[in-house]
Amino acid sequence: MRIAVVAAMEEELAPFRNFYTSTVIWQKGKTIIEKVHEDLYLVASGIGKANAAATAAWICEQLSLDLLINTGSIGSFRKELPLGSIVFTDRFVYSDVDATGFDYAYGQIPQMPADYPVSKTILAAIKQVFTQNQISAFQGTIGTADSFMSDELAVSAIKQAFPSLTASDMESCALAQIASFYEIPVINVRGISDHVGEHAPATFDNNLELASNQAFHAVRSLIDFWQQEPN
Repeated sequence: MRIAVVAAMEEELAPFRNFYTSTVIWQKGKTIIEKVHEDLYLVASGIGKANAAATAAWICEQLSLDLLINTGSIGSFRKELPLGSIVFTDRFVYSDVDATGFDYAYGQIPQMPADYPVSKTILAAIKQVFTQNQISAFQGTIGTADSFMSDELAVSAIKQAFPSLTASDMESCALAQIASFYEIPVINVRGISDHVGEHAPATFDNNLELASNQAFHAVRSLIDFWQQEPN
């Protein structure tokens, strides 16, 4: 299985670079593609939906992927989930898109799907691997927005639109949207760096390394599983 691991920030990709030996094979804008071997690539995307979409288009065109894994840090909407906890999404949604005036669902880009679900087969495999490796992880819906979730009014509006939302990032749904054009599955496995709200920026700064390292260990267990499976 050919896998690309995509993270937005240098700090989020650092644990992978420290563990794997990789070589830069392509770079444009914020996107840096590094090759570990023929079936594993590390990719820096840059922060935000535009950078993520550009990255997805370039790697889907160039790498003939079987799976794209988005990872790094994430802000949790659930206060009971401890910092450093692993979350993975069951579907990708935008939490800052509103075309409801044209009878689209909140979060739905016009003429595009309302969400991008992860297959039940892949979700079952993720749960199996985490159980076998004694990795505590929480499944829930992750929303993507072009805003860091520190404004209480924005957080409240998103909670009202998506009451069951587990966490928020700034890239994953854009990756999933572009990868869907190529019929390449995407998963999102991240470590909680903060809880959304006014204290999120300071908490994020203090826990980015913890979240990134926890996410690395979870993602590496999945890479090991899928790359030892027969093609």
